[in-house]
Amino acid sequence: MEKTILIALAVIAAILFFGLVAPQPQAPPPAVGQGKLIDSGEFVVEQAGQEVVDEQYTLFFSSTEGYMLISQEKMSVSGQNISLAQQYEFDRNFVPVLYHLAADTPSGSQIISAQMGIKGLHMETLVGTAQQQVDVPGKNIVILDNNLISHYVVLFLGLQAGAIPPHFTAAIPQALLSLPAKVDAPKKITFTSGDKSYNGERYDLHLGDLPIIMLAYQGKLVGVINNAQGVHAYNAQLFPNGITLPGAPTAAAVPEGVTEKDVTFTSGGLTLAGTLTLPAGATGLVPGVLFIAGSGPVDRNENAPGMETNIFSQLAVSLAKAGIGSLRYDKRGVGKSGGVFADVSMEDLVADARAALSALEGMGGIDPKQIFILGHSEGGILAPILAADNSDLDGIVLLAAPAHSLDWIIRKQIEEVNRDAGKSDAEVQAALAQEDQYLDFVRGSKGNWSDYTFDQLKKAMPWLTQQKYSQLKMLSLTWLRQHFHHDPIATIKKVTCPVLIVQGEKDYQVPADEANLLASALKEAGNTNVTVDLFPDLNHLMRHHPEKPNLTYRHLDEPVDQRVLDAVTGWITSYVAK
Repeated sequence: MEKTILIALAVIAAILFFGLVAPQPQAPPPAVGQGKLIDSGEFVVEQAGQEVVDEQYTLFFSSTEGYMLISQEKMSVSGQNISLAQQYEFDRNFVPVLYHLAADTPSGSQIISAQMGIKGLHMETLVGTAQQQVDVPGKNIVILDNNLISHYVVLFLGLQAGAIPPHFTAAIPQALLSLPAKVDAPKKITFTSGDKSYNGERYDLHLGDLPIIMLAYQGKLVGVINNAQGVHAYNAQLFPNGITLPGAPTAAAVPEGVTEKDVTFTSGGLTLAGTLTLPAGATGLVPGVLFIAGSGPVDRNENAPGMETNIFSQLAVSLAKAGIGSLRYDKRGVGKSGGVFADVSMEDLVADARAALSALEGMGGIDPKQIFILGHSEGGILAPILAADNSDLDGIVLLAAPAHSLDWIIRKQIEEVNRDAGKSDAEVQAALAQEDQYLDFVRGSKGNWSDYTFDQLKKAMPWLTQQKYSQLKMLSLTWLRQHFHHDPIATIKKVTCPVLIVQGEKDYQVPADEANLLASALKEAGNTNVTVDLFPDLNHLMRHHPEKPNLTYRHLDEPVDQRVLDAVTGWITSYVAK
């Protein structure tokens, strides 16, 4: 389950930057001939204001062998204590030579290792007798394992020495993942600790699409900050009171030609909050579009914790400039909306969308006789449900919408992930057999996770550990079960209004063929007002993606692809009554 990416805005369940995989204990081999001690320190990591990590490290240098980094770390994850011990060797040019990490957790342990070879960096994880491995080809590879701040010390020293270039490949052995990375030139900055101010330097690291701040003071790395996930690491010896950066910049102004205002509406006794976007200076009523977001705890702009996509805000502006209004809203339990997201069901999301549709039709400035719905990913499953019950809609837009149920999508992703990792057919089938136990349980389940004991779940899924159980509970069992039993094809056949389907050929979450399956089902049912825009080099989050399709979201620092904005805006405009 660790590498299952659900449809739409899958949030990486991360402690620090990428997440902790369940582990097998064993201390790293003893360090012999360590050389001269050149650095040491202690980093404390806080997440959402709570201390989650304490890491103590020492760094040695030998003129013949290069560098050796050793650290011991204690973590607290969801009330569970985890111990990490690492030994990392790299040469005088900061090229990784050998890496070894042992993690010890209440639910088991893991050995993580990496070694530079002819093909590049070879990474392995060992959980009991289960082994996974992957090679990272190329040069300029830097190990940045997900829970070790001392690796950022190594990165900083390598940048200072000119041995690590600004653009490099970041290898994350614990996740068997590699990402393109770059570090911007340092900027002068003033930060505070306690009641004192200090002048330092800020390095902006782009780890894939994840922005990370590295803070230096007097030639030493003293802070690593991931604002997107509320993670702050600081040198506890130099700054025991922590580190605070200057306040974040104010939100960007609304573009010229557009007006926006905050609105609220009710659904099932809950108050949901959103944004009504209108063309500036519009006289009379304008058509309206309701946005329905993808899966996960996403807000009105389709931003999730640790991931800013701003898909809906960009689409809203594009539509407003073409004379079309829109409503986007925070999902229940997210942003300014009431409720508890962890308890949400698919039926709840449908009810909220219906309430939002009714609210949009009654909002000032919106023509209730010219209404469209736009759904992205999971929203592309929900939008046809509303359209099937509302023949008065002028049209629906489906972005990266699945034609199959969620259980099929998940299974397809598991197969693709394992094949892309170079697994044998036998290994792929073994992974699918394990996944099928999970899928079968969810399909036949009742109630929610709290209605089952751990032993009952383990009987259905023998591979289950306490840590994996905590990961399962991040998604509502009711939400999963309802999706597993929902057939998008059967629903789309009931839609009689015009339909635009937009899909990317580089979408790893929802296969490109899903678009044609939806279109075929519509036409089979007699709906001929169907347009399919299939764009090459477009990923699930509506970004231009020239690389091979993968599960790592990239290019989020770039805008939504102009082809998508033009296709959606042009199509809706073509169906607006003149």
